[in-house]
Amino acid sequence: MKYYIKERDHPQLGTYFVACGKMSKKDAKREENQLYGYNTMHAYDTEEAYNARLVELKASGERCQ
Repeated sequence: MKYYIKERDHPQLGTYFVACGKMSKKDAKREENQLYGYNTMHAYDTEEAYNARLVELKASGERCQ
């Protein structure tokens, strides 16, 4: 299983990121399908790469949950 960060593009709220943690590819694919807005799942092989990307996103001023 890989670590995932969801990039959520919501028409009213704008773009933000959600730390999803470790999940299967099947579950990640399910998260991409939404009725309203768009999701893009970004996969990371290691927890270190996942955490480093979250730090980068926060440092660049992106909204993260």
